[in-house]
Amino acid sequence: MPGVDKLGFFRKLLIGLGKRIYYRKSEKVNVLGVNLMLRAVIRHYTELLGNLSDALQEFQAQVTVTADEVITSLIHEPLMMGISMSFALSRFIPDGPFTIQALIYGMIGKDYKKTFEKVILEWNEDKSGKFIIRTKGPACILCSGVRDIKMEDLGESEYGNILSTLFGTIIRQAWSYLETPYELVEAKETKCLLRGDPYGEIIVSFKPIA
Repeated sequence: MPGVDKLGFFRKLLIGLGKRIYYRKSEKVNVLGVNLMLRAVIRHYTELLGNLSDALQEFQAQVTVTADEVITSLIHEPLMMGISMSFALSRFIPDGPFTIQALIYGMIGKDYKKTFEKVILEWNEDKSGKFIIRTKGPACILCSGVRDIKMEDLGESEYGNILSTLFGTIIRQAWSYLETPYELVEAKETKCLLRGDPYGEIIVSFKPIA
């Protein structure tokens, strides 16, 4: 069976070092760069489809397909020194916040501490639960600095569901790879600066496999 039952101190230490090495060796994209690229893509979809709500839904659908392919590759293919992302995966649910934080660091480096709060795990007696991923106030990787979008432009869509789709895909793929007895219920944005909330928030909820 792949992965480990629980991340030990030594493995966590190596993951902590590895995320820094991976970021240093990877093509650098800071939070501002990510923000500007996403805004440009969303603007392009909006021009094609005529409104922001449809643009967000279409972009999210494309992210779902692409994320599945990319995450599958990251789990199975060596990233550096012959080690794949699977080295950081554990079947122990309380290890989830540590792994999520390490993965975010690998993508945006030290900007992580300025952008995200520590990931929270709420785990219930029936083994259902959720991971809560929050931004630090207005420091959102998606909508910081966005001034040309009004709440009514969003319609039924959520601006941050692009990011929630990515987190949900990572967790779903990891658990499938690890053969854990849990399944993803949903991953969605629950708070957004563009809707007047004081911070951004994504909740990834899960439950035991029946």
